Amino acid sequence: MATKPTAADNPALRGRAIITALLYTLAGMTPRIGRIASRLGGIALAFALVACSSAPSRTPASIVQSVEAKAADGRFDSAWEAARTYETFNDPRAVNWYERAAAVTPWSFHNPQAEEALGRIWTHGELLHGTGPNILQGTALRASPRKAERWYRAAAEHGNPMAMLMLAKFHRERGDTASALRWDLRATIYHHMPSESSRLPQAIAAQPDGTLHPLVVDLQRRAQRGDADAQVDLGAMYELGMGLPRDGVEALRWYRRSADQGNVYGQYFSGLLLGRGRAGVTRDLDAAAGWFAKAYAQKFYLAGETYWRERIKAPFWTFD
Repeated sequence: MATKPTAADNPALRGRAIITALLYTLAGMTPRIGRIASRLGGIALAFALVACSSAPSRTPASIVQSVEAKAADGRFDSAWEAARTYETFNDPRAVNWYERAAAVTPWSFHNPQAEEALGRIWTHGELLHGTGPNILQGTALRASPRKAERWYRAAAEHGNPMAMLMLAKFHRERGDTASALRWDLRATIYHHMPSESSRLPQAIAAQPDGTLHPLVVDLQRRAQRGDADAQVDLGAMYELGMGLPRDGVEALRWYRRSADQGNVYGQYFSGLLLGRGRAGVTRDLDAAAGWFAKAYAQKFYLAGETYWRERIKAPFWTFD
């Protein structure tokens, strides 16, 4: 016959026992000044104790010891493995290890992977965990859109293509069409084609009366005022022929204006357009290499020579 579990065997029962004992103690207190405050303080203490006593260990201690011992070497792969292991067990400690992986030196194309993972986690507060009986289910963290946007942007500014798409999705879901357009355009330049969810080019097509779309007009105004990001956006629209007539020379002019301000996308897109030689721009690999070098100096890993030489190759389908 199965024995009834006791408080000593079950953390949740132990927590409830603590609450019961404290409430009985409070009920028997004699009236005095500060009685209400004392009771409230006692109840708060009870809940705090329950939170501590009933929270199960998400990751088995033996696994924790193993992955953290390996991660002590300071290498990206080790920190990444620790983060992925904790995430499998739906353990919030995964966040700490992804942050460590993102900060590993020497810096490489791996770092933005960790930054993109942090953006994904903070968007909904969810970890990509397993479903086994020993894994605590449910949302492990409170979502933080501010942290999600910050980490996605860090990954995108370091050249992570997935982060470009995720930033567009992130802003679109929150009704920020201007920011969504920015990352849709950048992803389209990189991938040679727009994503289905971007609705490009229809999303910024001219109005029925022939006037420019309001988002395009706003970008033109901000680009003229010196906004480096808006200058990249304007250049992208000219290069793609979306929202504006296609004009590679004008696109390159706006990219360079942004690049001269230190904008990494202005530098990278100047290199891509010169390296691809399209939309009326003459191909110039030497000039392209110079712009890629500037972007790479800002840890934009796609501007590394191996990557850019592959990316300037003509795809099966282009805008040309």
